[in-house]
Amino acid sequence: MMAGLGPLAMNIILPAGPAVMHDLGTDYGVAQLVLTLYLAATAISQLFIGSWSDRVGRRPMILLGFVLFSLGSLMCAVAPSIGWLLVGRVIQGLGGSVGIALSRVIIRDVHEMDEAASLIGYVTMAMVVVPMVGPYFGGLLVDHGSWQGIYWLLFLLSTLMLVVCFYTLHETHQPGQSDGPEQGDDYASAARSLFSDREFVRHLLLLSLASGMYFVFLGGAPYVYTELMSVTATALGLYLMFNAVGYSLGNFLSGRYAKRVGIRVLIFAGLLMTGLGLLLLWLGYGTLSPLAMALPMMVITFSNGLILPNATAAAISAKPRLSGMASGFCGFMQIAVGTLLTLIIGFWQNDDQWRLYALITLSGVGSILAYVLIRKND
Repeated sequence: MMAGLGPLAMNIILPAGPAVMHDLGTDYGVAQLVLTLYLAATAISQLFIGSWSDRVGRRPMILLGFVLFSLGSLMCAVAPSIGWLLVGRVIQGLGGSVGIALSRVIIRDVHEMDEAASLIGYVTMAMVVVPMVGPYFGGLLVDHGSWQGIYWLLFLLSTLMLVVCFYTLHETHQPGQSDGPEQGDDYASAARSLFSDREFVRHLLLLSLASGMYFVFLGGAPYVYTELMSVTATALGLYLMFNAVGYSLGNFLSGRYAKRVGIRVLIFAGLLMTGLGLLLLWLGYGTLSPLAMALPMMVITFSNGLILPNATAAAISAKPRLSGMASGFCGFMQIAVGTLLTLIIGFWQNDDQWRLYALITLSGVGSILAYVLIRKND
C-alpha cells in the first residue's frame, strides 16, 4: 500500500491532461508539466530520502513524506491556475517518493539479496495493482465529474495512508545498528564510496534506461490516443491498463523465480522481451489503432517487470551499509531519466507516432547495451 500511492498519483492524472489544458487555458507542453514536475520532485527527493533514512530510521521519513503528500494533494484539488497546480504537484511528488524508495530498503533491511529480489518483485507487482486501475478511474472522474476530483481522491488516500503507517509501521533500521553513514561518513564521501562500486553503477544504468521506455510512453501516449486516435478519457484509461497488466505479470514471475533461477537469468529474459516488444511496436507503426500500440507496450512493460526488481536488488545489495542511499539513487536515476524523456516528448510531440516510438527505442536499446557492459566486465 505504501509503495503504490506514489505511482497511483503519477498514473491516475494521465487522462486529465487534455481537460487541464482546456480548463486552465494552457497548451499541451505546459499541461504535460503536471507529470514532468511530479517526476522531477520524486527523483530529486530520493537523492536524500534514502541517505537520511540510513541516519534517522525509515519510519520518521515515511511519516513526513505522507504529510507532504496530503498537503500537495489538497493544493492541487483547489488549484485556481496552472501555476498553483504545478506547485502542488511538486509538493505531492516530494512526499510520494518515500513509499517508492523506502519500501525496497525495508525489504533489504531484513532479507538477503536473492530473497529480497523475490520480495521486491511481489511488492512491485502489488504496487502496480493500484495504479493499474488508476487511469480508468481518473478517466471516469474526468468524463463524469472534473479533473479536480482526482486530487480530492489522492488527498483522502494519502491521509488514510498516513494514519495506517503511524499505527502499524515499525522501524527496521535503528541508527547505529550498522557501519553506515550515520557513523561518521558525510553525504559526499558516502556517495563516492557507493559510485566507486562498478556493480552498482552498471545495474543503476540498466534499470534507469529500461524504465525510460515506460516513462516516454506515459509522456506521449495520451496525446497520440486522444488527438490522433480520438479515444475518450475513459477509453484512454483502459488502454493504459495494458501497461500495468504486462508489468504486474513480469513482477509476479520475478517474485516467483528470482530465488530459483537467479537474477541474471531473469534480467536476460527481460531484455529479450524488450527486443520483441520494440519489434512489434515498429511493425504496427502508422496503424492508428489503439491496440497496435497498447499490445507491444504490454510486452515492453512485461520486460520491465522482469528487469527492474532484479536490477534494483543487485544495485542496493552492492554495498549493504549504504542500502538506503543506493535505493535513493536508483529511484532518482529512474525518475530523472523518465522526467527528461517526458519533457522531451511533451514539447517534441507532433501529429505522428515516430517521435514517440524513436525515444522508446532509444531507451530500450540503451538498456540492452548496459547489460552487455555488465556481462563484458564480469
